[in-house]
Amino acid sequence: MPRARRLHLGHPSDQHGDFDSWAPTYDQSFMQRAFFDRVHGQVVDVLRRVLGDIAAPVVLDVGCGTGRLLSRVRREFPHATLIGVDASAAMIAEAAKKPALAGVRLEVASAAALPLDDASCDVVLSTISFHHWDDQEAGLRSVARVLQPGGHLLLVDVFSRGVMAPLVRRFSHGHGVGMRSDGEVMRLLNGAALHVLEPVRVGPPLSPLAIMVAARP
Repeated sequence: MPRARRLHLGHPSDQHGDFDSWAPTYDQSFMQRAFFDRVHGQVVDVLRRVLGDIAAPVVLDVGCGTGRLLSRVRREFPHATLIGVDASAAMIAEAAKKPALAGVRLEVASAAALPLDDASCDVVLSTISFHHWDDQEAGLRSVARVLQPGGHLLLVDVFSRGVMAPLVRRFSHGHGVGMRSDGEVMRLLNGAALHVLEPVRVGPPLSPLAIMVAARP
């Protein structure tokens, strides 16, 4: 993935990289097809499992970027109500241009201040965005607030885990707030009253990428 030019312009999206400037070319990166689309495929598989027999779920994507995952979820779950939230106004503007997302609610907001009602979502997704959340504790509390009882969070990120931990820690220095270990993320989830069900590995056996599946009791 090309590294975003780091600026500090006062907008939430710019505190860990100039995502507003990146937005117009974001979908053109080869990493979208080579990496993110594969990750999104596994997210959809887990989403299908946690939704079970919910016929018309409400699904929120936090850190939705230009809406690539939302577009895929819409194809797979045509009866779902979809909502996308991102701190970057330019990313949301790019998502809003896509015909595939016509009618999807798209909002500029941080994870810590989700503009949704309490208990209004069946599932919250977040794909490789968590390490950019400035206040992860507040963000997870906000996610728990908007989830219905029994609703699920699918938190996808690169984790500092196993033999890859030293490399991940080194890579993540200065990249957002850094990649956390499984244990750290589990403690944050528990602190937000979210019950960790399982981590689902994404990629080969040594991959540091995983989907942390949690539920609101």
